[in-house]
Amino acid sequence: MKLFLKRDISSFDSLFTVLDDKCSEKYYVRRVKNNVELRDLRDKTLLKIRSLPFPALRAYSMSTAKRSAKLMINPKSRCYYYGLSWHIRGDILTKSFDIIDADNSLVATHCKRFCDSGDGFELNIENEAAELFCIGTAVCVNLGVTADKRILQTV
Repeated sequence: MKLFLKRDISSFDSLFTVLDDKCSEKYYVRRVKNNVELRDLRDKTLLKIRSLPFPALRAYSMSTAKRSAKLMINPKSRCYYYGLSWHIRGDILTKSFDIIDADNSLVATHCKRFCDSGDGFELNIENEAAELFCIGTAVCVNLGVTADKRILQTV
């Protein structure tokens, strides 16, 4: 299944919109208190993401109604999962990576792509059961992204 993750700047608490392969809105990601939540169009929370306070790395706790996992991202672009048998192959700094299972099967791919409604990230998920945690991973990796191009400003 192909999904697109696009920045949403429509309101203060909006973070991302998740679009399907036809570029129709499927989910949205909002900041709610100290959490980030993935919600469906009926406003039901499907996945909660909480940032964990570790000084040397970015750490996130992701949870659904039935399962939870942690994602640790260190400054040298290494990612570690706890609670899932996944690992990252590729470069999270360039936003081009694969999510691989313990048996080396492909779970999902993530890359910079353009959708009909503007630029964003493409997420190709191989197994529908892994959809929420794949979207959660994409959100965690892209939470720190504020601009695609760096511009020097004169003072």
